[in-house]
Amino acid sequence: MKLAFVIVTYHGERYVRPLLDTLRANTDLTNAEVIVVDNASSDGTLGILHEEQQTWTARTQGGRLHVLPQDRNTGFAGGCNIGLAKARALGAKYAMLLNQDLELRPGWLEPLVQVMDARPEVAAAQPLVLLHAEPDLVNTAGNAIHFCGFGFCDRYREPASVVFPAGNEVRSVPYASGAALLLRLEALDRTGDFDERLFLYHEDCDLQIRLRQAGYECVVVSASRVAHKYNAEFSGRKMIFLERNRWFLLLKDWPLSRLLVALPALMGAELAVLVLATRSGWLRGKLGTYGEIVRAFPGLMRDRKAVQARRSSSANDGQYLTGEIRFEGFDHPILTKFANPLLARYWWFARRVLRVR
Repeated sequence: MKLAFVIVTYHGERYVRPLLDTLRANTDLTNAEVIVVDNASSDGTLGILHEEQQTWTARTQGGRLHVLPQDRNTGFAGGCNIGLAKARALGAKYAMLLNQDLELRPGWLEPLVQVMDARPEVAAAQPLVLLHAEPDLVNTAGNAIHFCGFGFCDRYREPASVVFPAGNEVRSVPYASGAALLLRLEALDRTGDFDERLFLYHEDCDLQIRLRQAGYECVVVSASRVAHKYNAEFSGRKMIFLERNRWFLLLKDWPLSRLLVALPALMGAELAVLVLATRSGWLRGKLGTYGEIVRAFPGLMRDRKAVQARRSSSANDGQYLTGEIRFEGFDHPILTKFANPLLARYWWFARRVLRVR
């Protein structure tokens, strides 16, 4: 078996059946296995999955639907790892991660698999992810990484025809979106799976930084397209996860030279985030992340040693970092007129003059 699909569900009652319907309708599942890891949903998600499981093989002319209910919420990272372990046990070469709130389009899968088959250096590939409510606009054409560790959707809300005018292109990206992500399991055997400490957010960024450091490529395949029922709102809870995980990523994955050069910008960014947290009502949560970082520090340092030891001399992850922050919904003049130009010039200096990788 070449391919297993891995879907992590959590309170996905309104999403999971439409996703499985479009998976069946638009994918050849004859020799594929579908693995759904449910993170202790308390709504009707698990009931729907068991109903689907009873008729799955007959409706797909082969393949099976594996439902793996958990007794606790393991997060996206933990849920994916459970699914990846099952995919390996089933003998899969590739694992296709799918968010529960996707809608798949005809012909979406074949271009991804063709790229992975033809290019063994590619370890992660995503389709062009479009906004479900506005299907001509991009949700993500690959994600960007700021040198201060912020990860965000790239080309958000731009017309797909502008982002990919040729319509059929394979483009290297800083990291591919975990919302719809084809992974080469042999590569993950070398670098490790998702870091379960991250739980939610930035886990796809961390994984692909490690893949790039080991010499692999991450790409977006524009001929493959899916629609995402995306929620662009930034809640306090989301921001707390993002901030904690950003520092986990920095401490573990950034080479020492990059950390030292970025330090002035990191301190300025930290002050700006504290001001934002104060004004937005999640300062207490942000302060709480410092305690979590301290408690996780010994483990992060152990993992850092392993990550940096695997770093290839030809690793190119640094060349994909940006000096501008382009979060969807964050377009305050202080950011766009002051911070971004300053940070972009600083990072240009670090890259071109100081030769930071």
